[in-house]
Order: sequence, then structure tokens, then C-alpha cells
Amino acid sequence: MSFNDDSIDIVTPANAVLSAKFRRSFAYQTVRDRLPVTITKVIDNLVRDKDQIVQDLGEFTKEEMKEVIGSFSKLKNEVQTNKPFEVLTSDGPDVSSWNTYYEREREREGEKPRWFHTSWLYAECYMYRRIHEVFELSTSMKTFDPFNKQKKDAFLNSLDLIVFLGNHVMQLLRMKNLSQLEMKEELLRLVKVTLWGNQHDLSHPTGYKLPEEANPLEHIDRLNEYILIDDSHHIWSTLTASGKANAVIDIVNDNAGYEIFTDLCLADVLCTFSLTDKVRFHVKALPWFISDTTKHDFFWVLQKLADLSCKSSSLPALATRWEEHLQSGRWVVEAEDFWTLPHAYNEMKATDNNLYTKLSEATLVIFKGDLNYRKLVGETNWLPTESFTNALQGFHPAPLVTLRTLKADLICGLQPGQAEMTAAKSHNWLTSGDYAVIQFDG
Repeated sequence: MSFNDDSIDIVTPANAVLSAKFRRSFAYQTVRDRLPVTITKVIDNLVRDKDQIVQDLGEFTKEEMKEVIGSFSKLKNEVQTNKPFEVLTSDGPDVSSWNTYYEREREREGEKPRWFHTSWLYAECYMYRRIHEVFELSTSMKTFDPFNKQKKDAFLNSLDLIVFLGNHVMQLLRMKNLSQLEMKEELLRLVKVTLWGNQHDLSHPTGYKLPEEANPLEHIDRLNEYILIDDSHHIWSTLTASGKANAVIDIVNDNAGYEIFTDLCLADVLCTFSLTDKVRFHVKALPWFISDTTKHDFFWVLQKLADLSCKSSSLPALATRWEEHLQSGRWVVEAEDFWTLPHAYNEMKATDNNLYTKLSEATLVIFKGDLNYRKLVGETNWLPTESFTNALQGFHPAPLVTLRTLKADLICGLQPGQAEMTAAKSHNWLTSGDYAVIQFDG
């Protein structure tokens, strides 16, 4: 489809906010190509699964789906022709926050935000919120998750990895009298397992995935050279030095499927090694970026593990342990609206002070994945050597660490020359998912 997107044929300038208005950027590729494809796949899946959806939700849904599909066709056209954004009109609890943000950006930009003019972060988040709104405005599909089947399939397609890791973690949890050094080595190895688990991202089809036949523990050992910044030792020192009574770790989760399983394994080891008294998982309040974890996804994984004794006795054993953690209050699953707003995290304190205060109780906050990283550093094209602390722009509720495989063209905290050396090895190193960072701010 041809239209005048008014984009500029340059790379993203240093210190600029990422936007599709820069034609040689990954943001431009995403808005031009990937966002319309995402909407098309939602339509295709609705058409493919129509009979099952009608069977599940009722005959009335058959007619309503025609309106829903029409709304998605309209949304796709809006993206492709760079139409102005619209305010949300559903009655969701976050609508007021979204519309306040819209008015702020309209005033700042001097016109209604548009797909190829506004920040990439706003445009991409807005698309997923509009997808959810289409269902909210229906009668029979208000809570429908158009990505549900993809997330379940991704979990089932990773079962060999899950079985291997589950067996290893169950064995680890049963070990007695581990030395401090052994615990540190096991914990930090598991940190890297969950780091590389972030490659399992359905919204980023070019992202490299761990080979399904691989021993994930051996495989991650071979990937150390691809971790451009490795601050993992700070995780151990922070947790062992804290001395806090009623210590809490917050994990801001990313993808469902294999990645959330690795997060659960890490959380159990953190508790079993007495490095924390409580873990709070922060998942999404609505279907988000295709594969992000919702509460439904979280509990579906536990239920599925409980039914997989035919694969390994470790999986139902882990499910039982994790259900007990939840029932005791040692684990808590929360889904705050803020995580599915378009704000950068340096705006959290002003926008959702209750959440900021809650995070400030933590010994450590673990942020998973690329979207969290983009929000942490304000969706800004920092110089690669800019410090992580400066890029956070004052966001520091507690010591924090980000575990990210690179799927967007922004980064900070590198050594002089490191970006150039990496680019010489791989031209798309920032967006392929092949490289990773573990960055800490204490």
C-alpha cells in the first residue's frame, strides 16, 4: 500500500526517541511491516477458529465476529495509511489513563499522534490496546485472547526443554548442604537460562530460539560470548548482603510458554536457597505483544505441568510446589494496569505512585525482556557508551536488573568500541535476539 508517511530517510539520531519517522530504523520496519501482519494474523486466526469460538461462546458470536473482523480491517488500514490515533471508547479501567496520555502527546506533538510520527513505543503499545478494545466493545467476546492458542502451542512445542530443565531444577531443589559457592554458581546459571528463555518471543519472528533438542544448560554455557554486559554477580551480592527481614523480589515478567517456566524455576531456587521470603510476579492485565504472560497464562502453565506426569515426574512435582507457594502467600501474581500503558518507567512515580512504592519494598526487581528494557531507558537512542544509570533517568525504586535479549535498536552501558566490534560481526546485532545483556543498577 502506497502512501506518504512523511518519514525521513535517515537512521535514528543520537539521543532521539525511537520512531517510525526515521526510515532506516527498526521502528519503521516494525510499523510498516510487522504491525499490519500482526493484525492480519488475528483476523486469519478468527476465521480459522470461528466454529470452535462459536461453540465455546455461543451462537450469537457468529454474527458478532463479522463486526469484530471488520474492526480489525479498519485498524489495519489506519496503520498502513498513517491515520491519526483515536481516543479509546471502551469502559476498561485503564481507558482514562490512555486518553490522558493521548491528549498529552497530541499537545506535545502539535497534532493528533500518527503511526509513523509518534514514538515507536506509543504506536506499538497503542496497537495492542486497540486490538483488546475491539473485543471489549463486543458483547460476547469481551475477554477474548486472540493470542491464546499461539501461547499454548509455544509451550507445548518447548516441552523437551521444559522436561530437561524441570528435571534439573527438581534435582537441585532436593540437594542438601550446598556450599555458598555452589549455590551462587547454580543460581547464576539459572539466571542465564531465564535470560536466554527471553528469545522465545512470538511478537519477534526473527528472534533466535534455543534448539528444541538442546540441553539448555550446556547451550547457555556456549552463549556467554553473546552476553555483551554481564552484571549477574551483582544479583548474588545484592541478595546475600541484604539482610532484610521479609525480603521480597519482584519479577516483571515477559513471555508466556518456556520463558515463564524458566522464571518460575528461578523463583523457586531463590526461595529454596533462602535468598528471599517472597516473590511477586508482575504479569499483564490484558493480551499483550502476542506472547506476554497474563494471569490466565500463568495458571494455565501450572495446570498443564500438573498433567504432564507422562513426560516427567518432575513437572507435576514442581506444579505442586508452586501451588503451595501461591497458597501460602510466598508467591503472589499481580497484574497492574501500568505494565500495559505506554509510559516509560521514569514516569511511574508520577503516574502510579502506589506501584512505585510497592517496588521500593523489594530487595531486587528483575525486569525481563526487550519491551521492559525500552521502557526502562525511555525508548531513547542513547549513545552505546551512556551509563545504564543515566539512561534510567531517575527510575530507581530499588536495586534492579534487566535480563534482555536484544530485539530493538537501542542499548546503553557498553564499553568504548564494543558496539562497533559487535556490528562488525553481525549487522543486525541489535535486533536479531542473538545478543543479550544483564544490566544492574544498585
